[in-house]
Amino acid sequence: MTKRVRRAAGTQTFADLLRNPKRVVDQFLADAPERARADVMAFDAGEPRAVTAYSREGGRFQRGILILDPAADSCVIWKPVRFAKESSVIDLVAPFRVHGVAPISGEDGRVDRDMFRLLSVEDSRRYWELAIPAIDVPLVRRAISFSPTVSDQSIRTW
Repeated sequence: MTKRVRRAAGTQTFADLLRNPKRVVDQFLADAPERARADVMAFDAGEPRAVTAYSREGGRFQRGILILDPAADSCVIWKPVRFAKESSVIDLVAPFRVHGVAPISGEDGRVDRDMFRLLSVEDSRRYWELAIPAIDVPLVRRAISFSPTVSDQSIRTW
């Protein structure tokens, strides 16, 4: 993956917030939903987006990034963030079966329960529980439904 991928509306780094502290406030005002809609339109136009995500495994959340790229062989890719270590990417392979989007539950305090939602989805190889920024849920939904083999039944349930 050599091309630069823009971060989605709900994905802010510490450096982003230092450069532009107003974006913290914008997350709670009208600007964030407009940027989220623009992300979906950009994805539909073929532009990739990166979304902060946490994968729950064994009751604990592992920080990472979802790369959503409509031009890639797999349009949804999980990349764990591991400091001082090289991490490999994992393609989420269609067909997808979405179990739902819900508030975050559990004991792990790494994820802001007000700002994130838990997406439960199954790809052809495994079951995923992904905590993603609430504002980016429509973008991730679009990326998952982009796959021609996603079940219409599962899309209607979330």
